Amino acid sequence: MALREEILEQPDVLQRWLDTSLQSVRQIAEVVRQRDVRYVFLAARGTSDHAGVYAQYLLGSRNRLPVALAAPSLFTMYPESPRLEDALVIGISQSGQSPDIVSVIEEGRRQGAITLAITNYPDSSMSRSAELNIDIGAGVERAVAATKTYTAQLLALAALSVALAGNSEEDLDALHHVPGAVAASLDLERDA
Repeated sequence: MALREEILEQPDVLQRWLDTSLQSVRQIAEVVRQRDVRYVFLAARGTSDHAGVYAQYLLGSRNRLPVALAAPSLFTMYPESPRLEDALVIGISQSGQSPDIVSVIEEGRRQGAITLAITNYPDSSMSRSAELNIDIGAGVERAVAATKTYTAQLLALAALSVALAGNSEEDLDALHHVPGAVAASLDLERDA
């Protein structure tokens, strides 16, 4: 039953995130713009990796930033890590505790790249390692399958893209329609 309950929490989680976190994402985007980022290097695992693929398409198409998905073993198993100068290094993780993702963030920071953690746990080791943080604020997820954390990650990435692109009113309006669209989609099941 926890899975269904968490699925139904998504509209509220997304609305709460927009109400509390959109301004901080705008500030993060300003920091990124000031650093003249040339590409994005993204580390994630499991369901968060799917959010990373979404980010790859979104940031590539809307923000014209090349996005590479990290192979964390390159940071943990080999003596030399990939060069991360001029990169925005993003770690996406529900828990923020995955050692391989944390190692990518730490190496990015060591090399002087701008680092961003997107997680549900702002006190996690990944968050502490990163220069910038987006707390997805989805609350505890009890079911094994990621639901509200995944959609909150997608919304955070969409908001980052909108903010990097200059916060057009049309794009911001679209973001604000997401919780209602998710609620309407969930209502279809109730009507069936």
